Amino acid sequence: MKEVGSHCCITKDPLFTDHVLTEAAARASAEMFSMFSGEPITDFNKAYRYGSYRLFVASTIGHLGKGVRIRLPACFVHAVRQLWPSTNYRGFSSSEAYDL
Repeated sequence: MKEVGSHCCITKDPLFTDHVLTEAAARASAEMFSMFSGEPITDFNKAYRYGSYRLFVASTIGHLGKGVRIRLPACFVHAVRQLWPSTNYRGFSSSEAYDL
């Protein structure tokens, strides 16, 4: 496997284009979160974006802990929003910002 981080943007790495930025991966992550939280998926694009963000964090950092939020790389957020668009986005909100 190629070392992650040797690209100008994480979305150019085959690990992410083949395993994180796919509909199957986003759906699996979204379905798992829905199952654990008990919240049904009503907006698939929103659920897939959230699933992709969770998968990105899990595959690059690991478990952060409840309530811990980090700012994701802009190129990754942009790629996810291109794949699963919305008419409005909440954007990043945190109690304390941690840059990745």
